[in-house]
Amino acid sequence: MRETENSSRKTIDKALRVLTAFSSAEPELTIGELAERLHLHKSVVSRVVSSLRDWRMLEKDPHTQKIRIGENAFRIGSLYALHDNLSRISQPHMEELVAKTEQSSHVSVLDRQQILVVATVDSPKALRVIMRLGEHRSLHSTAAGKLFLAMTKDLLDAVLAKRLEAYTSGTITLPTGLRKAVDRVRRDRLAWNLGESSVGAGAVAAPILDSAGQIIAALSTVYPLNVADESARQKIGRATAATARSISRELGYSL
Repeated sequence: MRETENSSRKTIDKALRVLTAFSSAEPELTIGELAERLHLHKSVVSRVVSSLRDWRMLEKDPHTQKIRIGENAFRIGSLYALHDNLSRISQPHMEELVAKTEQSSHVSVLDRQQILVVATVDSPKALRVIMRLGEHRSLHSTAAGKLFLAMTKDLLDAVLAKRLEAYTSGTITLPTGLRKAVDRVRRDRLAWNLGESSVGAGAVAAPILDSAGQIIAALSTVYPLNVADESARQKIGRATAATARSISRELGYSL
């Protein structure tokens, strides 16, 4: 077992060495150049590059035949840059929102066909709903996810091409029901979750927009359903929407 673990680690180390060999000064390298730079045999580098190409972490220029960073590596790097900026800007606004609503708040981004939590501030109350950093949730069962479905081109059709999983008895699992819910989100620019992802947990989400008016993240307030009646939920919704607008303005969006 130990020998297998060591072998796997060495393979991962080689893959990471290949990926980090590229730079802005040298964005494209041949197999031979990589082998020489990394002090590895060309056949070893060729196998590693082949695997990374399968994962679209690397790609080959069809004209020069040189290797360069691929789509998925760029996507991961872009997510890091986005998360860092979002977290830095959103944190003080989220703290004010939590102080106002006394409920937990989080910011999430779209990660393929899921939401990914990139910033959180927990409620000071003992009875609260918590979302953890790095947590993934589905699109159709969350308030933030419905925002992305409503405001991201072709995403709804892609999600409806698969079976909608039921997480609670309240989860929307019929395509017609999800389309109706998404239509309401497009109209209201606000999305709700009433126990659809976790039993007893509710949420409201508002879009965070970039300078071009495109959704780049969702700001959510999450709360136990038994502590928020309809009037309280509407107040939480208004506060969440106002905070999302403030974050958007700081990111360059002009209302």
